Amino acid sequence: MSRGPGPLQSMMRHVRKLPGFFKRIFAGRQAGLSASALVGRRGEKEAARFLKGKGYKVLARNYRITQGEIDLVAFRDGVLAFVEVRAQTQPGLFDPLYTITRRKQRRIIKAAQTYTSLNQPIEEDILLRFDVITVLFDERGRRQEINHVEGAFHESPRGFS
Repeated sequence: MSRGPGPLQSMMRHVRKLPGFFKRIFAGRQAGLSASALVGRRGEKEAARFLKGKGYKVLARNYRITQGEIDLVAFRDGVLAFVEVRAQTQPGLFDPLYTITRRKQRRIIKAAQTYTSLNQPIEEDILLRFDVITVLFDERGRRQEINHVEGAFHESPRGFS
């Protein structure tokens, strides 16, 4: 008794017909990464390129401690920016900036405190800033839009704003 193609072979036949961007997403899934993680990585890469184009020096990518993570750490003109990157493949119902909760902000700030305590400041008087970069890709994986919000949130005596 002969069996037809299995579910994986059947799926791969359909994947071969997809645009390259989606092929890479499915290929990454086989390597253990989710589609959203791959879009996020691509967004971080585009954000780093964008910052370099604006004259920033990217000092760190995906800086992690147990309490939190920072996507990008960049420096320019006396400002050390800790950057959270939000990437998506289609416009959402609301701005991805609003998906950064107070809890997430606290985790980013904790990671930034650790980063600055372990790394000597580049200059004496540096300003610390928390930025957000949002990246929108089209259905073929091309960067459609990128927005940089400088000082998107900060730590204050009353909490976060």
